[in-house]
Order: sequence, then C-alpha cells, then structure tokens
Amino acid sequence: MKHILLVSFAGFFDSTAEIPYMFKKAGCTVDIYCSKKSWLGTNSYHDNCIEASTNESTFASEFISYVKENTDKYAWIILLEDPTVKILNECITDDELFKKIMPINKPENRSLLSSKIGLSDLCRKYEIYTPGYINFSENSDINDIKSKLHFPILLKEDFSFSGTGIQLCDNEALLSECISKVSKKENLVLQEFINGEDIGVEALFKDGKLIMYNVAEVLTYMYNRFSFTTRRNYYQDERIAEHLKKMGKAFGLNSFASIQYVYHKERNIFYLIEVDCRTNMWMPYSRFTSQNFSDGIKKYLSDDLFSVKPAIKDEKFEVTIFDRDIRRCIKHRDYKGIWQWMTNYHHYWKFIPFQDLRLLKRTVGKILKDFFSKLFKR
Repeated sequence: MKHILLVSFAGFFDSTAEIPYMFKKAGCTVDIYCSKKSWLGTNSYHDNCIEASTNESTFASEFISYVKENTDKYAWIILLEDPTVKILNECITDDELFKKIMPINKPENRSLLSSKIGLSDLCRKYEIYTPGYINFSENSDINDIKSKLHFPILLKEDFSFSGTGIQLCDNEALLSECISKVSKKENLVLQEFINGEDIGVEALFKDGKLIMYNVAEVLTYMYNRFSFTTRRNYYQDERIAEHLKKMGKAFGLNSFASIQYVYHKERNIFYLIEVDCRTNMWMPYSRFTSQNFSDGIKKYLSDDLFSVKPAIKDEKFEVTIFDRDIRRCIKHRDYKGIWQWMTNYHHYWKFIPFQDLRLLKRTVGKILKDFFSKLFKR
C-alpha cells in the first residue's frame, strides 16, 4: 500500500475535501498536511493529519523540514490548490527538493506555476497555441496595446483563481477603466479574448507523459463564463489528447493538472487558456465517467503508464457538483434546477456525498448558510 501526502495551506478551498476519497479508493495510505479548520480534513478518508501553520512563511519552512525528515516515507506528495503551489514555488531553491514536492519535474519551467504570464511565455517558447498577449505595466502605452492586440481583451491579474481577477474589456475606454480599478498593476496580463467553446480538462501526468484525462463541455457556470462551473458533460477527444501529450512533455508535468481550452471552430484551433498544476473538485467525480482517476493514481504509483482505457466514442457523462449547483440554483432563483434535485432528475442524488457523513454535514451547512443569506437580503 503506497503512502501519499496531500498538502493544503488555504483551508477555505472546499475543492480539497473529496480528494482523499479518490486516493483511498486507489488503495493508498493517506496523510494530510493542513490546518485544523481546513476543508481537506473534512472527510473520513484520511489516515493521519499533520497540523500546519496558517502563517505563510511558517507553513513553508515547517513543511519543507517535514519533507526532508520524511524523504523516503511518501511515494507521492500532492499540492492541492494554487496558494500552496505559489508559496512553495517561491521558496524552494534546491532542484531535487523541487522535483520531490512540486507538480512539474522541470525547474526551468517553474514560471508556469501560479503565473498567467509564465504560462503564456512558455506557450510561445514551445509553440503551443494560446491567445495573443502582452505583459502590462504602468509604462504601457494604449496605442502600443492596440497595435499588438485586438478587442475584446481580457485583463488578468497574474495570480488569481476560480475566475477572480479577470475582466472583459470590449473597447479602449473600458480597458482604461478596468485597469484603473486594479490595485496592484504589476504583471497584469492583457490577452485577446477568443470567442469559442469553453472546454474543461482534468489530466494526470508522470514525467511529462499523459496517463489519463477527461474532457468536459460546460453546462452551467456559478456566475459567468469566467467563474467556476457547476454542471459538465464529460467525454473523450483524441484531438485534445494529442495537445495534452505535447504540453505534458514540454512543460514537464508530473502530477494532476486542471486545464482550460477554448475551441475556435472556424480556425479549427484549440487555444490553451489555463494550466493549473493541482487537483480540482471535479477529479473525484471522474468515478461517474469512463476514466476514473483512482485508476490513474494506481497507474502513476505502479509506473504502468501505457494501459489507459481507449476512448469511448460519442459517449457523454453528465456530472454535477452537489453543493455548487444547489447554491447556484439558490443564488439565481433557478426553481427548475431545485425541482430537478428534489426529484432525482437524471439520478442527481448519486452526486450527493452520502458515503461520507462528516463531509455531507459541513456541505449542507454551507448550502443553508447561502440560502439564509439570500433569504434575508430579499
């Protein structure tokens, strides 16, 4: 039984809560490294918990010391969200330690981790399709911007997640207005907006090789197309698999990745928009698709990289995140959606975490908090 360590600094990320279940179903002994109130501890599927500091610098130093003292204990260390990746990327200087902890095995590509401009630069370096972009600074000239980019333009803060820090600017006046609203203007990314089909991808890599992936058509967003999603249709697409293989090798991906493409039908191009080298909430729900990441974990840990099940042609699997979609229905007064949950439409109840009463209790509490907050604002 392989021993793995799941690591989370940002305890408010609920996306970490069901990750231990995915590893436990793969037959792993699961240790978690997080604070007392972290969502990572809100489950019944971990074996040991190492309490972490809520101070960034203390967290980093204590965690690195812990890994050095337990070098041979863990077959795999997985960082679960963007703030954790960012904190450790900024303080690890030793290449061997970097490869042990971080989700890529090429330290020279570390600018990829938690940096939008870093991703764009690497796409240019490795000739991977990505929208046109420039790195904005206080000295940037609007005429220079217009000569290099076409409107509409996305303004992105270099480190942001879950759709935060992104603004869509249709014209020069709106761009200037959006820039003026940003408090920290260092390393802002201006990127051409590609009008096409949003495609979500979860993938697992080892030493740059693609082990397993799932492709998703987005059905509903929490707020808008830049916010997180609540319902998806999953399928397989060999065209995207080829893009993933090239990207994995180029970047040196060596763990899970949450990826976004936009497909421009007229140009027949898949534009790479985001690569977040960490887990996400959808990955444990891969058990409801043809490609279960628990099987991928087994392959990763056994070095069995070449026995991925073939794609199931034209078959789609609808997956819905229980608490996210209920909260979406409440926020937007989607009574039809609420009725669908009440009547077990398309067997939605299978997405409710009945297998883990501890997680279910906290999840329902979050839903009720959202409900009463909405109720009293009326």
